[in-house]
Amino acid sequence: MQDVLYLDTARVGRPSPRTVQAAADSLALAAEEGGSAYFDRFLVGGLGACPPWMQARYAGLRSWRGVAALKADLRTLTGSTPELPVLLANRSAELMVLAARLFFPRCRNVLTCDLGWPAYESVLQRQASESTSRVSVAALRALVTGGRATAEEVVEAVSREFVSRGCDGLFLPAVSHLGVRLPVERIVRSIEARGEVRLVVVDGAQGFCHAGSDLAADYCDLYLAGCHKWLGGHHLMGVGFYGRRRTSGFIDTTLGRLLEAGAVDDPLLRFAGRDADAKASVPSETLNLAPLFTCQAAVSEAVEPGNASATLAQRLEARGSVEQIAEACGWQVERLDPAFRSGILLAYAPLFFRCGPALMRESFRQRGVSVTAYEGGFVRLSMPSEPMSFEKSLRLRKAFHLDA
Repeated sequence: MQDVLYLDTARVGRPSPRTVQAAADSLALAAEEGGSAYFDRFLVGGLGACPPWMQARYAGLRSWRGVAALKADLRTLTGSTPELPVLLANRSAELMVLAARLFFPRCRNVLTCDLGWPAYESVLQRQASESTSRVSVAALRALVTGGRATAEEVVEAVSREFVSRGCDGLFLPAVSHLGVRLPVERIVRSIEARGEVRLVVVDGAQGFCHAGSDLAADYCDLYLAGCHKWLGGHHLMGVGFYGRRRTSGFIDTTLGRLLEAGAVDDPLLRFAGRDADAKASVPSETLNLAPLFTCQAAVSEAVEPGNASATLAQRLEARGSVEQIAEACGWQVERLDPAFRSGILLAYAPLFFRCGPALMRESFRQRGVSVTAYEGGFVRLSMPSEPMSFEKSLRLRKAFHLDA
């Protein structure tokens, strides 16, 4: 069977063999042990706390050492400091609800941009409409596409707009779903040099384990991410990283109030809350625990010393190869200044603008390539973490010739 050239990570990541084994063994453990005392022992203390026969039978779960250990490994991936909390949720949308409630009424005017994920932008706008505050939108897409602006020009444009509109909150994507990588930290520093920024939230869904997320730089208050894309954790699970000590108490208080009122409703978020780091516990309600185990398996690979196969530099090198192939086949690629490039490439074929997304994806898949497709002849390609081999380059060239 032909191995698929998987370029669809921006939608859902391909799980590693270790993640697949963890998923299989977690299902087997649930089927054989259910909610037994042995399962509780495994959940709280990890596989190492279980009898030897369990360690041998469910070896795919050997990386699981409890909630606190998972959070510690996640902090390592982002450079977050040990004293700052990490939030885990079955639904990342609930973390965005938290972010929106943090902004209002703390901020009078939150600046966002037209590169954000539409669903998250809707949550922000809806929350603003229920308060006396508002949301301002900076038009960045036209500025960065086509290589029209440099990073310095974008930093200056956003800073100027933040000040001129009287904003005091900032919500930006680290990497947009269409592949634009924003210099968020530089933007924040530039704004801070001109005035007050009361709260900064970063949508890191496409940046986490892809374009880097050094939270040790202390530039944002909350960083939102997920485990099923670039990390390759398979199961959906939202992750929220506190970024600054100055607002950790405020976030804790707000989250506690929202959970108590039911405004944020996520059983995993309650179970794996901040106090789960300090005390061993088992769930008091039914919830999906499988994402914890597959996430830990994926994280255990990502944090291993010497595991540098998924660096942004390698993805950008692959991007250059894919750009050349696409253009040679008559496709147009979205040109960006090098500072804005990521491992996500948007390509457009004028000849295929009438093809629907389903037909476009199927055409690529029949040629052994998995991509994301949009209306109007657009495809989104997520770069692999390894160099493009001759065989894969040839396959991709054939896939771009959809009329062949």
